[in-house]
Amino acid sequence: MYKTILFFLMLQGGSVLFGMQGFCADFTFVTLHFPPLEYENDKHRAEGAVVEVVRTIMGKLGHTVTIRVLPWTRAMKMVGSGKADAIFTAYKNAEREKFLDYSEEVLLEQEIYFYKKRGSPLDFNGHISSIQDTRIGIVSTISYGQVFDQYRQFILLDKANQLAHNFQKLAKGRIDLLPSTYYVAEHTIRHMGIEKQVERLPKMIESLPSYIAFSKKRDLHLLRKQFDGELKKMKRTGEYSRLLHKHGLINFY
Repeated sequence: MYKTILFFLMLQGGSVLFGMQGFCADFTFVTLHFPPLEYENDKHRAEGAVVEVVRTIMGKLGHTVTIRVLPWTRAMKMVGSGKADAIFTAYKNAEREKFLDYSEEVLLEQEIYFYKKRGSPLDFNGHISSIQDTRIGIVSTISYGQVFDQYRQFILLDKANQLAHNFQKLAKGRIDLLPSTYYVAEHTIRHMGIEKQVERLPKMIESLPSYIAFSKKRDLHLLRKQFDGELKKMKRTGEYSRLLHKHGLINFY
């Protein structure tokens, strides 16, 4: 009977080892190239502030995790089909909730702003009238939240595959504005060396909570609850804040 149960667990969760504290297993998580939150280094290993948070939590739970940095659409398909166990950092919407079991605890709060060419008279006051008929660059696979989605029918969208491409267009005046999460935009601007060419508008579009979400195909509800518990504990003890500051991120908690 014991051998039967062990074999079943190995089929469901990969390599499983039992110990005094329960079991440990190997998992595969997917994410996107979104520095400094998550990215792949020169040695093809996932790094970044959120990657370290996720790895730390999985280590505390006694598990090992392989984190793959992939195009977002491919990553989402993998977790939807059960070929990956979880995905981060993901915004929550009704369509995704059909196949994803989202953490209850927010993995990272992300503030969305508009950026413009430095010196441009354009401004955003929170109303669509202030940006109507402007050319706005977006990354085709990225969600910018419900507030921005309300503007889509009133603005001219210019799509690109990468945020850096849009910042190049912005610096050259080929688009008027681009929305982005604060962390990623500021990192991209510094990396490109265009601090004197572009600037952030002061009015925030929206603050969006992002999560880790587990594949419903993999039936990882217990792991999701354990992950929530460790994340909450890290925030309470200050360990979460210390990890964010280590990577130069502002802590909103």
